[in-house]
Amino acid sequence: MLTKRERLILIGTVLVAFGVFMFFKSTSIYSFGFYRFGQVSTGGILIALTLLDVILLVATRHKATKIALLILIAMLVVSMILGTHLSFHGSLLDMFLMLVPAAIGVGLLLRAVMLKKNG
Repeated sequence: MLTKRERLILIGTVLVAFGVFMFFKSTSIYSFGFYRFGQVSTGGILIALTLLDVILLVATRHKATKIALLILIAMLVVSMILGTHLSFHGSLLDMFLMLVPAAIGVGLLLRAVMLKKNG
């Protein structure tokens, strides 16, 4: 027999998976590469800086180069995400009907997390 917490986790996970699956089934994703700032592609600049940072990391092994490498990789990921375009095929009502189960599922998962272990 499942506890209340386990039931909430199961139902919440199913609702989130269903809602997200239905949403992405009706969504087209177009990637234009890296984000462009005017005529300048930020990807080229970030890749050059990342390569320079890797060279400095190998040469010096300084703590600041490790931190800078993590920041540059994060900036590359953000630049790629900003260069992506999502196109939804359907009405606003369709989107609402797809995202409501996901929102309810997230709410149930949060409630399960807040319950005590033995509840």
